[in-house]
Amino acid sequence: MTWSILFILGSLLTDSALGWTYHYSNNTMNWTQARQYCTTYYTDLVVIQNQRENDYLVSTLPEKNKSPYYWIGITKKTRTETWTWVGNNSTWIGNQSWAENEPNNNHSTEFCVEIYVNKGRNRGKWNDEKCSFSKHPACYKAQCNETSCVRGKCQETIENTTCLCDPGSTGDRCETGFLLIGSSALTCAATGDWSGPRPTCTSYKQALMALAGCGAFSTLCCICLCWAKHRKRNKLAQVRQSEEAITPPSEVQG
Repeated sequence: MTWSILFILGSLLTDSALGWTYHYSNNTMNWTQARQYCTTYYTDLVVIQNQRENDYLVSTLPEKNKSPYYWIGITKKTRTETWTWVGNNSTWIGNQSWAENEPNNNHSTEFCVEIYVNKGRNRGKWNDEKCSFSKHPACYKAQCNETSCVRGKCQETIENTTCLCDPGSTGDRCETGFLLIGSSALTCAATGDWSGPRPTCTSYKQALMALAGCGAFSTLCCICLCWAKHRKRNKLAQVRQSEEAITPPSEVQG
């Protein structure tokens, strides 16, 4: 059990600089099917956080001279609603994101968005389209997970992950911080005494080292105990063999 805990804690402290990766399909599908494809094989339809990511995405997709282009993960449900990215509810739209005269809601229900990957001034620009139209899905695969940051939020960018640490924590993975040992809800009794032992603060690094020390000590004690039992059994076996060697055989009287 102790070594399992140490393994888990050690995994939390492992550095990883990989960020999300982009993927696409050569098959065309409507926006809902495209999202289902992305969530099945990757994480979701691409979510773009800034212009740099937008440009990088376009550089990874095959160039096309005409439609169908690629669905991206921004949508809305009504004409008056704000465009919103799937997954994180972001509403980021750059100053130069839309193609000229877009979004125009030309068919009254153009609530999904494609990204152009053709040559010319519209390359990397967005166009609102009907969600029922067929396009190629552009997906991303996330690298952040529950163990990426010990005490903080994992934020992904291109080929990189960053931990936004909770207050009191530092380090690349927010692994350095303080751990409360004891109750956080003590009360002062009528006698003027605390209702329990006063809590103390210790760093996570110190707690991990203490746990590692306890695990090593427990293992050493187990080895010593097993060795002592083995030695005792050997001595008993030697004594029995000696007694059998010096005991004369019984005489049979007739």
